[in-house]
Amino acid sequence: MINRMRHYTTNYVRTTKYTLLTFLPKSLFFQFIRLANIYFLGTTVLQCIPAVSPLNPLSAILPLVFVLIVSMVREGIEDYRRYCDDCKANSQPIRVLSSRIPSQKELDEKKAKVKQLFPEFNTDFPLSYDIVESKDLKVGQVVLMYQDEIFPADLILLGTSDRDNKAYIETAMLDGEKNLKKRQADPGINMVSHKDRFIFHAKVQCERPSHELDRFGASVIARNLKVSVSDKHLLMKGAKLRNTAWVTAVTAFTGEQTKLLLNTNKGRIKQSRVEMIMNRLIIFILAIQFVLCALAGVCACVWHSKSIEDHSYIEYDKSVGVVFILNFFSYFLLLSTLIPISLIVTLEIVKFLQLFFMQWDVFMYRNGYFAKVSTCTINEELGQVRYIFSDKTGTLTCNKMVLKGIRVFDRCYGEKLMEPNNTEVRAADSKKEFEFADEILDAVLGESDPEPAAKQFEVKVKGQTSYILGTEKAKVYEFLELLAACHEVTSSKGENDLFIYAGQSPDEVCLVDAAQHIGISFIDNRSDVLTLLFPPNKKRQREVVSLKLMELFPFTSQRARMSVIVQEANGVVKLYCKGSDERVMKLLAMSEREQETDPVMSETRKYLAAASGKGLRTLCMAMKVFEPNEFIAWRAEMDKVKLFVPATSEEAEDKQRKLNDLTERAEAGLTYLGCTVVEDKLQENVENTIHNLEKAGIQVWMITGDKMETAESIGYSCKMFTKGNMDVFVIGEQYINKEQGTVKEDGIMRDLEKQCSVARDRKKGMLITGTLVEHLVNSERTRDLFIRYAKQCSGVVCCRTTANQKAVVVKAMKDACPGEITLSIGDGGNDVPMITEAHVGIGIYGKEGMQAAQAADYAIGEFQCLWNLLMIHGRLAYLRIAELILYFFYKNVVFTLPQIYFGFFCGFSGQTFYDDWYISFYNLFFTSIPLLFKGMFEHDLHHIADRKLPLNSLYPYLYQTGQSNLIFNLKNIAVWFGYGVFHSCIAFFLPYAFLRLQVANESGDDIDMWFFSITSFSSVIVIVTLKLYTTERLFNWISLFGFLVCSFGLYILVQWASHLSSFFVSYNTIGTVYKSPQYYLSVLLCSLLAFVIDHFIQIWSFHISQNTSDFCRLWCSNYNPNNKLVNKHCLMKVQIIDSMQRGVTNAFPIPIADQAVINSISQIA
Repeated sequence: MINRMRHYTTNYVRTTKYTLLTFLPKSLFFQFIRLANIYFLGTTVLQCIPAVSPLNPLSAILPLVFVLIVSMVREGIEDYRRYCDDCKANSQPIRVLSSRIPSQKELDEKKAKVKQLFPEFNTDFPLSYDIVESKDLKVGQVVLMYQDEIFPADLILLGTSDRDNKAYIETAMLDGEKNLKKRQADPGINMVSHKDRFIFHAKVQCERPSHELDRFGASVIARNLKVSVSDKHLLMKGAKLRNTAWVTAVTAFTGEQTKLLLNTNKGRIKQSRVEMIMNRLIIFILAIQFVLCALAGVCACVWHSKSIEDHSYIEYDKSVGVVFILNFFSYFLLLSTLIPISLIVTLEIVKFLQLFFMQWDVFMYRNGYFAKVSTCTINEELGQVRYIFSDKTGTLTCNKMVLKGIRVFDRCYGEKLMEPNNTEVRAADSKKEFEFADEILDAVLGESDPEPAAKQFEVKVKGQTSYILGTEKAKVYEFLELLAACHEVTSSKGENDLFIYAGQSPDEVCLVDAAQHIGISFIDNRSDVLTLLFPPNKKRQREVVSLKLMELFPFTSQRARMSVIVQEANGVVKLYCKGSDERVMKLLAMSEREQETDPVMSETRKYLAAASGKGLRTLCMAMKVFEPNEFIAWRAEMDKVKLFVPATSEEAEDKQRKLNDLTERAEAGLTYLGCTVVEDKLQENVENTIHNLEKAGIQVWMITGDKMETAESIGYSCKMFTKGNMDVFVIGEQYINKEQGTVKEDGIMRDLEKQCSVARDRKKGMLITGTLVEHLVNSERTRDLFIRYAKQCSGVVCCRTTANQKAVVVKAMKDACPGEITLSIGDGGNDVPMITEAHVGIGIYGKEGMQAAQAADYAIGEFQCLWNLLMIHGRLAYLRIAELILYFFYKNVVFTLPQIYFGFFCGFSGQTFYDDWYISFYNLFFTSIPLLFKGMFEHDLHHIADRKLPLNSLYPYLYQTGQSNLIFNLKNIAVWFGYGVFHSCIAFFLPYAFLRLQVANESGDDIDMWFFSITSFSSVIVIVTLKLYTTERLFNWISLFGFLVCSFGLYILVQWASHLSSFFVSYNTIGTVYKSPQYYLSVLLCSLLAFVIDHFIQIWSFHISQNTSDFCRLWCSNYNPNNKLVNKHCLMKVQIIDSMQRGVTNAFPIPIADQAVINSISQIA
């Protein structure tokens, strides 16, 4: 794996967990990390000791081997698929520049190989390149790549087929972004074509490998020329070459040092809260098992000391201590079935199959995507969510931007945002490509002889005015030039002489497209030259203007802005900047106090506030003109820092700090130019989805980077905040001491205490900035009070938050509410920290790439899919998993306790009551397969078959079953264990009482121990299967097949096998059993007694403690679409039951006159 000459990693890629040699030991090691498998291994070892074990060792070895083989085969299949993918990637043929002249024979061989591997290029293939496999590619080798090929390593671009040495790549495999990104070969190292035999001697110095996709620094030294290389020259492994015939590049990083593998998600192992409770339950049962074993050992000692002399036929000369130890371990083996060996495997299979139901749900198909499940181990937690943390842009909104207005210095164009109206963010429904229009703007741009502006625009350099725009038309064109130049979008030729733009940010695409429709079109960016197209006038036709791109500072969530430095043809160097108004205004040459008194800035702030109040997105634009000597000096410093190649991480951090300082220095002292207002419309059904989530008892937090006014407006638009019946507590700048830069904790605590003490007759909401929420949750003094008030709110909106602050909020609520499940949902790369921090992470396939979808546990197409994912699949997953675990332990209690009861009849000698193989097959086949069907198909309300009923209004009230953990809790665990003890007594003592004084048949055959054992075992099978039937809510042919074939059918088959094979200790017994009417009567009596009592308890419980699910199923069976009054009161009854189960005192009020109707409804059955 190491390049011996330079100690570089090779390009061999291995994503598998195992190799052929390590598969068996490593997979076994991973299997025995599980506590349950260690337990079963220990019982298997004990069962191999004859002095201790009353059972055949094979009856323990084979089930354990079977369970291990199933798990290992599943892992082996998954790993083999990864191995096949690795082989395909590692054998990819790569063209590497040869350093020597080949002979004619080698040329002929190469031609034949090229014709085989690259038939599309066999006529014009450069024979100066050798063909090697991707795994043999080494650092420093020059490669040739053709269009649509995937780069095999991280490469530095040297040359391209484009005359301007430009190339386009698609990085969807790395960040999910399908928009093309431009790469530019530096002229200083562009000294090779795809047909050259030999390039030139050069030295490449690179920074240490980094996982950050937009961070790369290197220098190339060739022919006494040192060239700085950045991420704009990097072709990353996994990216694909697009719209470029060919490129040549030198290999910089290979294998595990490439950005693709450094960013590869290793996979997270998550454990649900239900599984954690199950593990504690297993430990508790293990403790009970030890207690029972100790009691059995003591009873064996008592019997041995008192009764052994009365049984002279038993030769037993062991001491009391030895008797205790031997019987302790014997009963430890007999009672080991209290912990079911097939539970873990069954859970894995059920959860794995559940993901297909989610991924095949056509009701979650949106925007060309079905739902995707990456982590199926936490399916049930989708049905237990209490808090949802949601991004705004692209998650609640469409991320489809529409320009609504612009303000150019002192004049506004577009919608009259300063006028009060009802404009709110609406669901996306417009099909117009460009909606912006303004007659005044058209008149200004159409002026042939523009009149002087009322207020001219001036840019000062060192206190002296150096740049003046004296007309409104000139100011508008300067503003449009900024929009057309300050971006990172790519262009392609479209119809009607228009260009089609694509980029990572929908905001940028919207603004560049708006500039095109208004007047100035961005054509292309070739060789760092921005080409713009200006509109015609009476003096000239449409003019192409070229701006030299001197520097570009990209947008980041920390900077919240981007800037470009361009040089015009006349030599003027300008800096254009756009970003959030908060960040840009801090960079202006005016002080904050001067901005407050300046009429232009004062009106601009009012304009931005009005736009934000209507839920619109705003950006501020500013510019700067450099003094020539100032820019030359600054550029020299920047080049010096860029060319420095750090050797350590400390030097890399120092270099990045210096680059940041130089960037901020260049962006300082800006002059305000204008601002834009863009609308991002809500997605379809966002309001209804959030309303239903609130009805389900889920608190929704919206965490966004937008300013407070925008966030508040969106909060009202999506019904997180409601007017009239909600008090919204705003925690903003009023709690910040601007002079000292500190937070007024005393004021916040005083107001929080006041808000917490307010009566709950009105809903509560909270609006807070990211800086303040981070301070409050990190301060021990304010944390508890803030969390207490936040939990009382119906909705919380956090604004002006960074990516890290989003994660801080989620972690604070997760730590403060350890018993509650949190869920984060977002669509962008800045949402990934929040998504990975929550218990459940959900990504949306958005326009900002697929980073969120790739990092999440689940991915969906739109926010409204969350309703189906939680209310349907999540709720059913909890229902199925919780009842599956309870039933698993119940059936094993019924089956195992007769071993203790039998001890009273065998002197606690450790004699097994059941046949060894019956014990093994009980968990593996007889009872597990029907339970597997229940875990896959069980549901109380069929969301497809019952879709003709108005169930959407009921599902939120059903959700609290999992949210409050009403099934898998201590009470139900005790109830099911009680059922298990009761049914075990029926299955043992009733056959004993019925058979002990009888003969087996008319021939006078005795009823021996194995006759009694088989009768009791048959009773156990029928009882636990009937119990499964009585708890089944959906009974169809699949359930019938599971009961009759997979349970009873397999059991009868094994019974006959035990009759014919001496491998079973109950050999040759079943013939006598089947001929005996006492056998059938005993099994029938046991089954009827258990079934009748169970059914009576269920009916009684239904009438005295009816839950929401019971009432909804009752309503569905008696639904009458023509009787709206009855249906209305049914819904109100559901609301009352739901409120009572949540412990809410202020339940929904119902008129007394209607109470009789509701009472009659509850008696429908």
